[in-house]
Amino acid sequence: MPSGTRQSEVTATNHQGGFSGRAVLADGYWHGVSWRNGQFIDYGTKVGDEPFTILPDETRSGTVLAGTGIAVPPYYGPSYAVLIKNGQATKLVRPANNGFLRPLTINENGDVTGRNMVRVDTQYVHRLLRWPADRPGQVIETVLPDKYEPEHADEDGTVLLRTPDGPALWRNGTITPLAKISGAAGMFATKISNGRVIGRVSYTSPYRSYGVLWDTDGVPRVLPKSSDTRAINRDGLITGITDEATGGGEGIWRLGQFVHAVPKSPTHSMWLTVASDDGSVAGSTYNVNDGTGESFVLRCV
Repeated sequence: MPSGTRQSEVTATNHQGGFSGRAVLADGYWHGVSWRNGQFIDYGTKVGDEPFTILPDETRSGTVLAGTGIAVPPYYGPSYAVLIKNGQATKLVRPANNGFLRPLTINENGDVTGRNMVRVDTQYVHRLLRWPADRPGQVIETVLPDKYEPEHADEDGTVLLRTPDGPALWRNGTITPLAKISGAAGMFATKISNGRVIGRVSYTSPYRSYGVLWDTDGVPRVLPKSSDTRAINRDGLITGITDEATGGGEGIWRLGQFVHAVPKSPTHSMWLTVASDDGSVAGSTYNVNDGTGESFVLRCV
């Protein structure tokens, strides 16, 4: 990292040893950044007049997906999905209606998936956005049922949804609810990869939560020694949070098996936010005493 860097976060990987995210550099502002073959790449603080807000995904060929926006209540203002390739940033076309746009994923074909929060009458609703790589300059906006919200997307275009009745999958216009665990108070899902979905299941009386994996058979299974999940790769390598009995820190699972716990630190918070298809996981730390932090990679063997 450059001298004077205060914080950084990892939010994406090219699954070949490269990672992307954001960093607060010596100027005190968040920059869009990548790490490639030991080199640090700085994309600057803005694309046009809009600052980077997230770099959620990238392809193996090196295209980075980013989001920009001006975060003002109620989080409206100019917001764009942006593709960064060979250091050049290109804004993707916005849908016709005004809304706060958030890109989610890009697949290896270059198809981008995102969501758009728009105001309809007196409420805000989320709509599914897709930018097909074979139709440059076009965006497809899909109206979803009330209170349905896109969360993530798989390589084949399957979209993970948050709904009032629990997680569901959108495939070519058809919505299929994910199976539930009997007796659960709530079920939530945040990531999908190669047909596998991760999330969290919660119970009441007393309150407790566990990480959960929906494997390719569609059956939800609680991850041992877990309380939540964060990331998953195509082979089922999972990062998340361990239960209190295991330390309550970051953990790693392989499909349904617990692999490793990262001990909690009294001075540093830690997050394992990315699971790469090359078997590594990446994340960031935060020093609770001075507000600094750095990013790191763990190689899983």
